[in-house]
Amino acid sequence: MKKLLMVIAMLMIMLSACSSDEVQPAQTDAEPKETEKENLYTPKEASYYEIKEIDRELTDIEKEMLRHPGIFSGEQYDEEKVKEALDQLPDNLTEEQYMEELLYLFAEDYHEEMQTLLQFDSSVEVSINRPDETVDTPTLKTAHYAILIDASGSMAAKAGSKTRMDAAKDAVMEFAKKVPENATISLRVYGHKGSNSDADKKISCSSTENLYNESFDEKTFQQALGKVKPVGWTPIALGLQAVKDDIPKNTDNVVVYVVSDGIETCDGEPVKEAENLVSADIQTVVNIIGFDVDNEGQTLLKEVANAGNGEFTYVNSEKELNEYMRAQYEEIQQQWTDWKEAGKEQAFNLKEEKKELAQNTKESMKEKSNREKERMKEAQAYLKERFDDYDHPASKMFSAIIDYENKKWRYSVDTGNQLYRESVDSGNEEYREYVDEGNEKINEAIEKKNGN
Repeated sequence: MKKLLMVIAMLMIMLSACSSDEVQPAQTDAEPKETEKENLYTPKEASYYEIKEIDRELTDIEKEMLRHPGIFSGEQYDEEKVKEALDQLPDNLTEEQYMEELLYLFAEDYHEEMQTLLQFDSSVEVSINRPDETVDTPTLKTAHYAILIDASGSMAAKAGSKTRMDAAKDAVMEFAKKVPENATISLRVYGHKGSNSDADKKISCSSTENLYNESFDEKTFQQALGKVKPVGWTPIALGLQAVKDDIPKNTDNVVVYVVSDGIETCDGEPVKEAENLVSADIQTVVNIIGFDVDNEGQTLLKEVANAGNGEFTYVNSEKELNEYMRAQYEEIQQQWTDWKEAGKEQAFNLKEEKKELAQNTKESMKEKSNREKERMKEAQAYLKERFDDYDHPASKMFSAIIDYENKKWRYSVDTGNQLYRESVDSGNEEYREYVDEGNEKINEAIEKKNGN
């Protein structure tokens, strides 16, 4: 009986042990230990903006400024969510890893400002068409001056101490000296063959000749002018018709000056020929200078000028002829004054725009840098308190944060200031160029006007 009881007792002990094993599940590899959980940390990978059309390698700080913004940057900042994110950080990261985590949270977006700075053009360039120094069309790109001079016998008559021809030649020569350097000039004579007798009317009325046609050269122009002699009749219409051949190709504007002491005497139609000139593709103005003509002649010559969209000026002396030419330069003087003032204004305005852009960009980056620094400092202080360990990496990263943010701040300030100064220097230089050239041209016009 005792043996039976002992056997039963042993069986009960064994059953109890088996039952205990069933309620204690075996630990599996699927559930990592706490230390293993810490080793599952995945470092953040920073991503960066790309800016195209930059013809140099970016510096390290420039590349860093193009980092994509953190999830709590700018207006996205939320203190409670920030603390939740900081609480989820492991306690065994390196200082560099904690920095990356903070940048992932707080890095500001400098993308637009960096694009402005990297593509900033600090040059101030003003482009205003220079006056071509003609009265009627001061904004033309190219100009041709066609001078038609009357070689009729009446031009040999006296006008003061000189003949009309000599006075006309002197005035034409002075005018030719003062045409713009990039313009061309032609000299055509009409009625210069034969004589003013009835017998020679036919040959004189069919005569016109181009004596000069190129950029102005004083010596050769003077030689051409010296060939003109007052001998024949007055075929003004023929001269206006032939002057078309004197106009260079690709000329934008033509100013024709007809110098005559009388009306058409060769049965031509100068009004019609003037109309034909201005109806061509090239913009043409016909100015008539009537030298000591009678009332009927003034009326007829004025009709020619009107048909040519120009003006008729009556002069009866060398003095009045010179005064007419001086009036042309008063207008040129005003054109250069207007050009100078417009250039000054544009240079100043462009400079101010670029200054403002550089300044505003700098200030925006400074503001973001300061905000980024303060938030990272606060986060570092929070982690330092959380880990409460003087030797913990999070406790030692304050200086690293300051150094990092100071680099951003310094880049923003230095680059912004540099572009600001470059804009000021370029704007001032462009301003001075317009002032200097404008003053030079104004003085030239004054000297020409005064006959110096």
